[in-house]
Amino acid sequence: MTTARLRIAAIVIVALAAIGAAGWALLDLGGDDADPVNAGPSAEPSATVSSSPSASPSPKASPTPTCEGPTTQFNLEGRDQDSLLPDCGTKVVTRAEQKKSGLGLGCGGTYPVILYKTTTSGARTSICGKDATGETFRFVTQANGGEVIDMKGDYNPGADSFVAKKDGVRYEVQAYDGTLVVTRDGRTTTQKSSEWISLDNESDYD
Repeated sequence: MTTARLRIAAIVIVALAAIGAAGWALLDLGGDDADPVNAGPSAEPSATVSSSPSASPSPKASPTPTCEGPTTQFNLEGRDQDSLLPDCGTKVVTRAEQKKSGLGLGCGGTYPVILYKTTTSGARTSICGKDATGETFRFVTQANGGEVIDMKGDYNPGADSFVAKKDGVRYEVQAYDGTLVVTRDGRTTTQKSSEWISLDNESDYD
C-alpha cells in the first residue's frame, strides 16, 4: 500500500513539474508581445541653422564717358563701336542746328557718326558719317581761332585720304597719320598731327 502511494505521489510531482514548465513557456511567449520599456525621449538631431553668407557688393561699373578728354582715350580695347567720342567741350549739333549753321567738330544731325578726328598744329578736323560705313560723310575743320567749315567730303583710296573743297581751298587729311594738307591759291601748307584717331582704332595711341 505504501509503494502504491509513493507511485501516485511521484506521478503527481511529475505532472506538477510539467504544468509549471508549460506555464513558464507561456510567460516567455507573452514577453515578446510586451511593450518595450520606455527608455525616455529619443534625442532627435537638431537642425543646424546656417546663416547665409552676406552678399558682397558687386563692383560698380565705371560710367561710360560721353566725351574724350586727356584722361578718356577712346576704345583702347579695340571693341567694335558705332562712333568715336566727341572731344570734351565740343558741341554735338541737332538736325535743326545743322540745317541752320552746319555741323560742328562733334558732328551730329544727319551725320551723327564721328569716323575720324585729328588735331594738327593749326587746326582740328573731324570726319562725320551718316553711319559707321563711311560711304557718305562730311569734312569738318576749324583753324585755330577761326570759324568751323563744314564741307561735303570724298575719299581718295589711292592716297588713303579724306578730301574736301570750299571757296577755292582744298583740304586733305591723310588717314594713315592725321596730317592736314591745305592748298590755297596754289600754295600748299602741311600740318603734322599731334593726335589722331579713327573709328577702327588705328591711332597714334598705339
